[in-house]
Amino acid sequence: MMKMKRYEKQYTVQQVFVLMVLALFMVFSTLLVVLGALGYCGMEERSSATNEKRILCAFVRSAVQSQETGGNILVDGDVLMIENNYDGEIYRQYIYAHEGMLRQQFISADRSFAPENGDAVCPSLAFSPQMKGNVLYVEMQDGQGNSLSLYEAVRTMPGEGGSL
Repeated sequence: MMKMKRYEKQYTVQQVFVLMVLALFMVFSTLLVVLGALGYCGMEERSSATNEKRILCAFVRSAVQSQETGGNILVDGDVLMIENNYDGEIYRQYIYAHEGMLRQQFISADRSFAPENGDAVCPSLAFSPQMKGNVLYVEMQDGQGNSLSLYEAVRTMPGEGGSL
């Protein structure tokens, strides 16, 4: 009978040791998952902030650079207007900040501009364009309030044709 009790005690110690190893594995596995999730969330926030800045500048720059022959770039207050002639009809692309978003609106010159009708592009708290000669200067703020500046040379071709 004495031998049986020793064997039971040894067996119980082995079970406790196995359970402790499994518990330790479970704790470290959970810790690894939590740390990975926190790292991912931080990386996603930084990526989102960087993308907002990049999109804000790139959108304005590409809109100015993609103007058609004979296009005019005008500034009216805090609105950048790119005007083009398509088969005798004048169309305008308005770029502006409204209700915390950078917006654009592409409409015929015959229609009136309404800021609430524009398509949202990305978050922007401020948008202030200025033309100084043939240089477009734009002061902007992204969704987090970071200030950005954009300088873009404006090149337009005369309506009757020509070369740069």
